[in-house]
Amino acid sequence: MASHKIKIAARLRPRLQGELDDEGIQITHIPGGPSCISVANPRDLSQVFNFPIASCYDQSSTQEAIFEQDVRPLVDVVYSGVTVTIFAYGVTSSGKTHTMQGTPAQPGVIPRVVDAMFLQKTALQRSSVELAVSYMEIYKDEVYDLLVNRETAPKLPIRENDVGQVFVANLTSLPITSVEQFDAIYSRASRHRSVGATNLNHASSRSHAVLTIEVTMTDSAAQKTLTGKINLVDLAGSENNKLTGNDPIRMAESSAINKSLSVLGQVVHALNQGASRIPYRNSKLTRILQDALGGSSVGLLICNLAPGNKFRQDTLNTLNFAVRTKNVENRPVINERDSRPPPKAHFAAIQPAPPKLAPAVLQSIPIHASSNNTTTTNAAAGPSRGPRPSRVPRISGIGAGLAPLLAGGANTRSRPSSSAAFTEGSQSRVQLTDKEIDERIARAVEAEVARRLQEREDRDREEQLRLQQEKENIALKEKQATEAEKEKTRSQAEPNIPSGVLTPLLTRHRDLDDQLQARLAELEEKYERGNRELQLADVLSPTSKKKTGRAYVALARAHSEKGDLQVALDLYRKAETYVPDNIKLRERVLEIEWALKNGKEFVPSPQKPRKARGKKRKVAAITLGRSLMGQEQVDDIQNGAEDGSGEEAAASGSGSGLILGQIKEEYEGQETPAKRSRYEVKIEQ
Repeated sequence: MASHKIKIAARLRPRLQGELDDEGIQITHIPGGPSCISVANPRDLSQVFNFPIASCYDQSSTQEAIFEQDVRPLVDVVYSGVTVTIFAYGVTSSGKTHTMQGTPAQPGVIPRVVDAMFLQKTALQRSSVELAVSYMEIYKDEVYDLLVNRETAPKLPIRENDVGQVFVANLTSLPITSVEQFDAIYSRASRHRSVGATNLNHASSRSHAVLTIEVTMTDSAAQKTLTGKINLVDLAGSENNKLTGNDPIRMAESSAINKSLSVLGQVVHALNQGASRIPYRNSKLTRILQDALGGSSVGLLICNLAPGNKFRQDTLNTLNFAVRTKNVENRPVINERDSRPPPKAHFAAIQPAPPKLAPAVLQSIPIHASSNNTTTTNAAAGPSRGPRPSRVPRISGIGAGLAPLLAGGANTRSRPSSSAAFTEGSQSRVQLTDKEIDERIARAVEAEVARRLQEREDRDREEQLRLQQEKENIALKEKQATEAEKEKTRSQAEPNIPSGVLTPLLTRHRDLDDQLQARLAELEEKYERGNRELQLADVLSPTSKKKTGRAYVALARAHSEKGDLQVALDLYRKAETYVPDNIKLRERVLEIEWALKNGKEFVPSPQKPRKARGKKRKVAAITLGRSLMGQEQVDDIQNGAEDGSGEEAAASGSGSGLILGQIKEEYEGQETPAKRSRYEVKIEQ
């Protein structure tokens, strides 16, 4: 088929309640010509940008109009054996999921495509038409199957077959025979998709979703099989974290979404520039959509626009991406294969030996020109229908000797010696090929990741079981207490119970209920908060954990000095998540919890007093004096120091008394290494 450019359609969603709209986006329909979208520059309102787009839909457009004008003709293309890709693109909360899925009252592209495909199936006069569906999501640049249990779904690898087509390995594909069966499968799988709430959208898609419907048409008369496929892609919207108010988990999801959309723009730019290398492998999204971007499929891009003032710059980015994308050319290919069985060879014909593949080794080995020509010819001819050769050639001692006899007849050659055959077999027994090494590494990494995920899920499951058991124990104790109260009341009941007797019991029961409810709420809040902090702490290094813990402690200390004990307690608990082995921090948490529980004023535990700096020096001086002079003279000098006669006592004493006075005076002063050396010289003299 001839080259086909990606078709562009743009849709402006209606204004939401409370949303500011200055009518800066205008759609103009030119009779007999392309439509145009005019957008005012948010930095200079006097400047207006015009974007000519073939299909434009304003705020009053319907789901049916979009489907009938742009999507319905592509269903016929699918039944002709060609791959079609339709993907919705736009900023978050611009209506992409509504365009693709819709509502029961206003079905979107996906349910209308399924209805049209089944109607087309009944109209075809073919012997066999089969439909199958698969559904996957790309969450944080990892591929997951949505048709299986999402909690236990493994990460799926992306592979490439022998003809260069990209596919997702181990992806579930279910056959469908009716629209009702598809609705049941799709509604169940849609609940597995990752969705979260932000400030801009209460049900924001946190992943890219790809729904694939494959139709296989077998014509028994012509003995041919056509395979058509339609990919319906609901892309997650680009996000501005200043507007969405994302927490750390949502911010990590937003980072992965923005990165994949950025790589998508890089791929489109490289295709328009005719670059020698297209960065398909930089993202799982572009790797899967490789066939739709410069490949062999027919593409339709639906750009969803939001009318609010805060989305104006994102609207310009979306339209600029659309203008670049419509220049990308694809070369659609009809997927047709011959379903006739291969003819049987004559019994007397000699079957040619299967060609030996030249295995790649880890070190570079020169390859002859004849080997290169043979390999290129085999690759161009496609996969052979005969038996597949082994990946690693087997050692054969007679194969090299019999090959000339079978091929030449009269031109016989001498049989190689056993040593030569052994040398050839040793050379053919090489290491694994590069592809096999990559596959083994990928399998090992997947197994390790699956094991770690399983361990984390086991820990979470055990924690949930423990919390559930604790809740059951609390409920059982509450039930037992209630039954005990009832039994006590029944045993002490009299025919005429005075008014006001049961009031304290009922009040106590209500207080117990309130305490239990408060305890349950506290446990649930603590578990959720701990989970969030632990997930954030897992990705930090030990040094970063310690710094983060110190920062939380500093904030908590500031709040505790202001008297905000509850805020300080929360900050201390967050710090405890990063430094769980700090005993002083645990004691501080217990002290604040006790103060809050009993309504007492929080008094921090006193710090240990510091030792005096001059005390040891003074004791050292007295000890030295005792060694130089008697105990009585030392006592006289000390007693004299109190009443002012210490100098006279020291002067009236011996020479050692003078030395003691000098040592005492100098030791009580500021000590330095220079002074210490002078003291030693004086003592020696």
